[in-house]
Amino acid sequence: MTDALVIATPATAIGFRLGGARTITAADADQTIAAVTQEIADGKAAVIAVHEALWSLVTPPIRATWTKQASPLILSLPDEDGDISAARDAALRDLLARAIGYQITFTPNGGTS
Repeated sequence: MTDALVIATPATAIGFRLGGARTITAADADQTIAAVTQEIADGKAAVIAVHEALWSLVTPPIRATWTKQASPLILSLPDEDGDISAARDAALRDLLARAIGYQITFTPNGGTS
């Protein structure tokens, strides 16, 4: 496993590609599941980030299996068009906790706890 992969909607994929991320497009739950399954089988991606718009289409049992998996790390990539503030902060905390094994909390005054 050597890289990260983003699975994004056709509308958002170009932005990830412009940012240099290896990107696969999917339009529905079946395409998303197929892309993740193929990447797990290929063994190239250390991290698979699934755009929230696609993540939410996948059934909860499959998402639960993905989030329990450690190699590759499969996670939901927050949707910039969705409810941004609290959801993004919670997703970032969860991502950091999974990636480094510690939960980091950011306080309004700039400190951490």
